[in-house]
This record gives sequence, C-alpha cells and structure tokens, in this order.
Amino acid sequence: MNKHIDALITRQENAFLTSIDDAGYPTVKVVRSPRKRDGLKTMYFTTHNNTQMVKSYRANQQAMVYFMDEARFQTASFYGTMTVETDPIIIQELMETENAPVFAKGVDPKTYCVLRFTADKVKFFSNMTTEVIDL
Repeated sequence: MNKHIDALITRQENAFLTSIDDAGYPTVKVVRSPRKRDGLKTMYFTTHNNTQMVKSYRANQQAMVYFMDEARFQTASFYGTMTVETDPIIIQELMETENAPVFAKGVDPKTYCVLRFTADKVKFFSNMTTEVIDL
C-alpha cells in the first residue's frame, strides 16, 4: 500500500496543508508538493515566515497534509505535527536548490522558513475504499 501512496504524492504538484487558527477552526493553504521527503513519515515544505499558517503552527502543531489525484480518484490524508524550522542550513538546502532563479541573491531566514511535517497516520482512499495506516 505504501508504494501506491508514495506514487500518489510523487505525481502531485501541490499539497494542501491544514492548521488550526486562533479561534480553533481549521484553515487550508495550497503549497507546492514537499521539497523533500523521508518516506511517508516526514515531509518538508517551504513558505514565508510571516504567513498566518506559520503563526498557527507555532501556536498549535496539529496538522494535516492532503494530496489528491483527480484523474485516478485517489486521496491521501496525513495526520501529524508541523514544526517550523528556521535553521539557515536547512532553508538553504531546500529553497535554493529548488528555486535557484527566485533566490539568486540568497535566502533570508527572517523571511523564509521550512515546515517539517511528521506523520502519525495516513488515510488512503482508492477504488472506493479507505485504508488507515499507522506510520
């Protein structure tokens, strides 16, 4: 099953990140697919430091990452925690290699950050069935 989920993620250009806002409501943001992954357990995303979502993750690390393949009618919902990384070395590694033209003058860790998502479980929907896998 893991290879099917891995293939689903690999095919996607975008991911949907969910956080909990100050009032306790879920919010969703579309971002580029993970810049780096360690299997299905850990995913790294890049974003601006001053976004509402980053503020929400600093206050409440509960998160969900969602991938969808419309053509195959498959989805994967990962549940876990999101940590805001501000280590310049990690930012350099993940942002400059993927976005060299955008960050040609360098990456300012005050402006950009890396989000590290650690999954506890994934719900995979395919062929009209849902399977929950503990990671």
